[in-house]
Amino acid sequence: MSSLLGQLTPLISSTPSTVRIGGRDVDFNSMVLMIIGLFFVFAPLDVGQLVFASVGAICYAAVHVSRKVTKPVFKSSELARRKQQKAFEQQPRWTSKAPPPRSKTNDRSATREEHPSGRRECRQESLCPVSAPSFEAESFDAQVQELLTLISPSQEGSRLVQDIASAVKKGLESLIPEAEVLGFASADILRGTAFAVAIPEVDIVLNAHPSVFVHRLQNHPSKPLPHAAKLDAKKLQKSMLRMCTDTLTQAPGFKFRRSAFKGYEPKVTLMAEMGGKQVAIDFSVNTVTPLYNAALLTECGQIEPKAKELILLVRRWAKYRGISHAAKGHLSPYSWSLLTTYFLQVWSGEDQPLLPNITAFKTSSSLLRKQHKERAEAAFVNGNQSAATCSTATLFKEFVHFYCQTFNWRNEGISVRTGKRAPPAHTLPLQIVSMENGATAVAPSVEDPFEPRRNHSDAMTGVSLCRLREELARANTLIAKDAQLQELIEPWVPPDVDAAPEAGQDEE
Repeated sequence: MSSLLGQLTPLISSTPSTVRIGGRDVDFNSMVLMIIGLFFVFAPLDVGQLVFASVGAICYAAVHVSRKVTKPVFKSSELARRKQQKAFEQQPRWTSKAPPPRSKTNDRSATREEHPSGRRECRQESLCPVSAPSFEAESFDAQVQELLTLISPSQEGSRLVQDIASAVKKGLESLIPEAEVLGFASADILRGTAFAVAIPEVDIVLNAHPSVFVHRLQNHPSKPLPHAAKLDAKKLQKSMLRMCTDTLTQAPGFKFRRSAFKGYEPKVTLMAEMGGKQVAIDFSVNTVTPLYNAALLTECGQIEPKAKELILLVRRWAKYRGISHAAKGHLSPYSWSLLTTYFLQVWSGEDQPLLPNITAFKTSSSLLRKQHKERAEAAFVNGNQSAATCSTATLFKEFVHFYCQTFNWRNEGISVRTGKRAPPAHTLPLQIVSMENGATAVAPSVEDPFEPRRNHSDAMTGVSLCRLREELARANTLIAKDAQLQELIEPWVPPDVDAAPEAGQDEE
C-alpha cells in the first residue's frame, strides 16, 4: 500500500491541476479523490478497511507534526503577552494611561493590609473653608455661653427639619407610601454650622416593616428585585436605601453628595433645598441611632440643663477639631454624647454627680423609667447643688481633664447604662488597632446603652486613636494656659503631604 501511495504522489505533483474530459475542464485533484473513494466502495471489505486505516494514520501523523511546529510560536506569543500585561500593571497608579481593571482582591481587607493603622488625612482645597467663630465676649465662660446660643437647636430650625421630613415622605410616596419619615436635629441648622456637609446636624429616617420593603422591591416598576425575600436584614436595608436614594435624587430639591454603606448603620448624605436654604442631611432606613441620640439629649436636658449644654459644647469642639467624623474612623457625634453623659455620671467634683446612674432606657423621648427619673430628681434636689455653682465652661474644662488625666482608656469602659467607673463588660468586644510604629493598642470601650454588646469604637484605627490623644492633650494644655475659646476650637487643618488621598465613595 505504501508503494502504491509513493507512486501516486509524484504522479499527482507532476500532473496539471485540470484535465479536459468530454470538452470540459475537470480538477485533477478532485478526480483523484473521487477515484480513491470509488475504490473504497467497490473494493473488498478487508482491503477497504486496511486502506482507510492507513490513510487515517497518515493524517494523524501530519496533524501531530504541524502541532509541534506551531506550539513554540504560540508559547512565545503567550509569554510576550504576559510580560506586557505585567509591565502595564507595574506602572504608577496615576498616569496618563487608563488604569488597569480592578481585581477582586482590591477590597477592604487588602486596604487594611496596606494601611493597617489607617490613612492619615491630608489637606485639600475647599471652596468654603471653615473658620473659627469670633466672639464679642472676653471671658472664657461668657464665650461658651455665646457659642451655646449659636449652636443650640431653635424652634425655627426644628420646623425646617420637619418640612424636610415631609418633603422626603412626599418624594417617596410613589415608592413606599406606607413608610413613616422622622426628622431629628442636633443643632441650629439655620446658622451655618461647621463642617455641615461632612457631619450633618440633621438626620432623616424612613421607617417601615421589612416585609413592606420586600414587597416594594419585588414590584418596583423599573428596577424590580425578584430575590428581595431571600436577602438578609442588612442587605435588604441597603437595597431599600439605594432605591429610595435613586427616587429622591430624581425629585426636585434633593442632590446626592456621598454614601456610607460600610458603617454599622448605612446612610446617604443629601443636600436638601427648602425655603431658599440648602441643608445637608443624613438619610437612612430603619436606623435607631438618631432616635437614641435625640432621646439622650432631651432626657439629660430635663434632668440637668447644663448636661445638655455640655453635650452640645463637646460635640462642637470635637467637630471643629476633626475627631468626630465617623467615616474617617473617629468617634461619632453620638459617641461623644455618651462620653459626656458618662463623665457627668461619674465626676464627683463636689461630691455629687450631675446625672444619675442610668440602668434602663426607652426608645422614645424619655430615657429613664419613672422610678429612675424620680430617684434622679430627688438626688439632684437633695444634693449639694453642685450644678448650681458649676458653669458649663467649668464642666468642659473638667471633662477634658478627666479624659486626659484621670480616665484609664485601656482598663476602663464607658457605660452610660451602669454609670460607674469599672472595667468594660466581658460581653463588650474590644477594638484592637495597629499603630503606625507597628505596635498594637486598645481603642476606647464605648458601650451603647441600648445595645450593650456594641462597642462604638469599632471603626477606630491607629491614626484616629492618635488624633484623639493629640486633641485631648492639646485642649488640656490650652486650658492650663487660660487660652480663649476661639483658640481652643480653632478648626483643625490636615497637614500637607506629597501624596493626595484616594478619591471614591464609601459604598459596597
